Amino acid sequence: MMTVSRVMHNAESVRPATRDRVLQAIQTLNYVPDLSARKMRAQGRKPSTLAVLAQDTATTPFSVDILLAIEQTASEFGWNSFLINIFSEDDAARAARQLLAHRPDGIIYTTMGLRHITLPESLYGENIVLANCVADDPALPSYIPDDYTAQYESTQHLLAAGYRQPLCFWLPESALATGYRRQGFEQAWRDAGRDLAEVKTISHGNR
Repeated sequence: MMTVSRVMHNAESVRPATRDRVLQAIQTLNYVPDLSARKMRAQGRKPSTLAVLAQDTATTPFSVDILLAIEQTASEFGWNSFLINIFSEDDAARAARQLLAHRPDGIIYTTMGLRHITLPESLYGENIVLANCVADDPALPSYIPDDYTAQYESTQHLLAAGYRQPLCFWLPESALATGYRRQGFEQAWRDAGRDLAEVKTISHGNR
């Protein structure tokens, strides 16, 4: 095994005949180095592994960009990254156990659509941040879209274009983004000196 390691990391130090035999064996056996084992031997060195939990994020076109940005940023800083899907709310504990078995240095929990999550107990105390989701624990750092500002500025653009009788379609009241978006719209409408009675709204699920 030491010879294999030398071939993979410092091939010039191995005799050509030996190197060729080892490389042939690696190709035949489809050998892949154990990065987890290497990480254990390198304890105390700079962190290098980022784990991503993806709850509907990898399967939804609107949220794939979150995962792409994470992987690109990790690569730019010289970190490895890997992803584990969460297939349902009940599956989070299983996914967390699988993730922790790889001993990551940091964890990002991502979701499709701003939502509330219940963080698995095993992840408390880990280096974790939430992306596009929130949890009950205020100590957990969470990065979410600024739906209020986006809706406020969109409404300003609408008014600047001369529209005065908009029809607003809102997400269900249970959706976390609904409150922020409605507040942003209504504030921009009032700031323009307009009456909310002019606005017709339809909530998701209503006719």
